[in-house]
Amino acid sequence: MIKIILNPLQGIEIVNGKVITLGDSKTELLNKLGKPSEVNDDSLFYDEFELRVDIDSSGNIEFIEFICGPFPEKTEIEIYGINPFKSQSLDLIELLTIENDGVVDSSEAPYCYTFLESSIGVYRDAFEEEIDELIEGMKEMGVYLENKEWVLDDKEKAKYFWTIGLGVKDYYK
Repeated sequence: MIKIILNPLQGIEIVNGKVITLGDSKTELLNKLGKPSEVNDDSLFYDEFELRVDIDSSGNIEFIEFICGPFPEKTEIEIYGINPFKSQSLDLIELLTIENDGVVDSSEAPYCYTFLESSIGVYRDAFEEEIDELIEGMKEMGVYLENKEWVLDDKEKAKYFWTIGLGVKDYYK
């Protein structure tokens, strides 16, 4: 596993000695991480690091997102001393709120929260109560047992956020 430390408003440190700083140029990024696995407009994807980097109109890094949660296969992420993909959603929201020390945009809760002062965002596609309702509906329709394995996997995933990203100052404002 590749250990990566997220430093809000600064960038990331890949524990092999590479530091990617928010505001670095695309050229600097390419020199540090090499050719991306995929490019989509102004987004560069690096499968090896399970992340996406967004480039702004000036050609500089404005956002870095870890996109393979909650169970990444190649990376171990750390922010504020904890792994956000191993911290249940309510615990992570509490920690990020304390560290943010300011406004939290919860307008898309419980799927997405953005922490405006620290420029951190977290996202998930489903939450536990939603999966519980799905299970009840499946049981009523008599289709739960044939779908049990995947729906229980989804319920476990729903305890956590699936992505975490950090942006330049005021990224979410």
